[in-house]
Amino acid sequence: MPNISKIRLYEQPEQYVLSIRKTICFNDYEAVAKDAYNQIAVFADQHNILFSSGPFVCYHNTDLENLDVEMGFPVAKLITSNEEIKGHSIPMQKAVSGLFLGGYAETDPLTFEIMQWITEHGYVQQGPIYNFYLSDGDNPTNEQLTQIVIPVN
Repeated sequence: MPNISKIRLYEQPEQYVLSIRKTICFNDYEAVAKDAYNQIAVFADQHNILFSSGPFVCYHNTDLENLDVEMGFPVAKLITSNEEIKGHSIPMQKAVSGLFLGGYAETDPLTFEIMQWITEHGYVQQGPIYNFYLSDGDNPTNEQLTQIVIPVN
């Protein structure tokens, strides 16, 4: 398994984001995500906003037929947004995290390993699952880097 870090408990700082949240069928994820990231990039360009990191996806549930998913980018400050693109913050929180090197679509084993770590160490998942894409999507699949973050208490 291409995990390139130990699974660890962290305290994540508050993070401002611009994002689009939708309920979709998982089979439509790739097209919806591409469109959402493009919409946010155009909005940011029009308003002279720079991203503070690469894109993320937040899975608010695990129902693949009615997947509540949020796609966006971290930004340095709270941004006034429009109806579809929302500026908000992810609150400071304890989270368990690990890094995965390989295709974005292949991260499930590390996600499950993190969930097992959470249970084995006496924590409880306290919120959605975040995947932060740390490398350019144009990288070869074996060079894609994803940080998986699961809030806990």
